[in-house]
Amino acid sequence: MKENILIIDDKGTEKIIRPLEKAVFTDKKPSVVDEESILQHLQEARRIYQEMEVGQRQATVELKPKYPNLPAFIWLNCDDHLGSVQIDYKAFLKDYGVVRDTPNFFCLSNGDEIDHFMVTLGKNATGIYEDTINPNQQALLIQSLFKKLDDQDKLIGMSFGNHNQWLRGAGYKFENTWLRNFKCPILNCGGLLTIKYGTQEYKIAITHRYWGMSKLNPTNMAKRYMEHEHPSADVIFLAHTHQAEYLCFRRDREAAYRWAIIGGTYKIDDEYGAEAGMGERGQIGGMVLMLSPDKKEISVLKSVEEAGKYFELLKSISG
Repeated sequence: MKENILIIDDKGTEKIIRPLEKAVFTDKKPSVVDEESILQHLQEARRIYQEMEVGQRQATVELKPKYPNLPAFIWLNCDDHLGSVQIDYKAFLKDYGVVRDTPNFFCLSNGDEIDHFMVTLGKNATGIYEDTINPNQQALLIQSLFKKLDDQDKLIGMSFGNHNQWLRGAGYKFENTWLRNFKCPILNCGGLLTIKYGTQEYKIAITHRYWGMSKLNPTNMAKRYMEHEHPSADVIFLAHTHQAEYLCFRRDREAAYRWAIIGGTYKIDDEYGAEAGMGERGQIGGMVLMLSPDKKEISVLKSVEEAGKYFELLKSISG
């Protein structure tokens, strides 16, 4: 092994430098990055992913109720949170029963149908102690209840909810598992639902939540959703804040009237909401959209019960 001599100062002091000993690896496996093969694999994986997905961003549904000359009534359901002890189950079941059993009634559901708290949620897992059945049982319950509406062609669409999406922490999607065999479209990130009824066409923009949430102006996030995502929408239906409010408005003097709706909740005794300054009680949901078949006419009724009575009145008048 050859030694080298290094002069280390101005006095000519010498220092012997001995080369480091080293090992020679003749069979080290090389790493091969085959860009073409990897990119082909990624593109094929994306194709498979898209084919297997249930969710979509746009959908069209045609309503064909028993009484096609009378209005269609659409229950704007959201934030049921079934499974929690803080739910007004009597109110939910009463509204559900009316929609299930009454002609011309349909349902559009906008997420958080179940409470769905899980131990993987950190501090949010405290909600588990308010749930009397486990997440799997909650999912089976909502699957059974809403599949009945789906089988009757009364369920015209479902959106997402942040409580539903907690399942993703386990590598699953709520819509790809529990809702996979539903006939209705699943707008898993929200989207635009076009409803054809009689000679008319109505566009409903739906998502569970959007930026611009305001305690003083609940419909603000609905307006922002229309403005930035679906400017052609006639109705904008959002949820999440457990407030119940609707507003008929126009963007300018010549524009058509739009409806901005925040759907309320059936979780009316929410301690988390009260402690967070969101109001001492959730505001009961159950608003109903009324659509005319022969002219572009939209109305909002504040409850399923009111809508049911009005339908019976219209049916008696029409003979």
